[in-house]
Amino acid sequence: MIQDWFSRISDAFIKTDNSNLGKIFSLLDDEINQLKDTFQTIEEWHDINNAQGKTLDLLGEEIGQKRGKTDDEVYRSLIKSKIARDTSDGSFNKIIEVLAQTLNCSPSEFRLHSADEPAAIYMTDTPLSIIYEAGFTPYTFANIVQSTVSAGIEVQSIQLDGTFELSSVSDYENDPSGLNGLSSLTRPTQGGTLGSYIVPGKETAVPL
Repeated sequence: MIQDWFSRISDAFIKTDNSNLGKIFSLLDDEINQLKDTFQTIEEWHDINNAQGKTLDLLGEEIGQKRGKTDDEVYRSLIKSKIARDTSDGSFNKIIEVLAQTLNCSPSEFRLHSADEPAAIYMTDTPLSIIYEAGFTPYTFANIVQSTVSAGIEVQSIQLDGTFELSSVSDYENDPSGLNGLSSLTRPTQGGTLGSYIVPGKETAVPL
């Protein structure tokens, strides 16, 4: 860009990078490039997949989704979930589509069933690992499921499958499928994970 500027002025001026004019152009070039980077970031952050920090907060506020104490990645998933939930017709296919978008996984991970009681459903065979990978707790996931179904429909229960298995080797403490390395009460860092069985109606709702 500096060379283009040089070409537009009279040859009466010294047109080198070390000249006074060259130094001024260099400063202007730096400022213009910074502005270009800023405008490019603004353009990119219009996309929810790229937005961060306060920009992501503004996107969430537009659709009525609170951040709470979640980080950007989890909040981004909540915003996507809110957008999808607002357009859900309550059908099994749409519920599964919303959950897949929220957890960024395949719709095949979810199994919904009609309960024996009227206006009630239940879920089975959902891998607990995909919930942890999305940054959610099982209870937050249960709230999302309940908020996705049609008004008046009860989610009776949600079965979340872990990966824990009884070891078939003598060194069971180091078996990757066994229960070991529980450095967190909410998310094991090594070994298999226990499953979970949730009754949404008995859990405390979180703002979604």
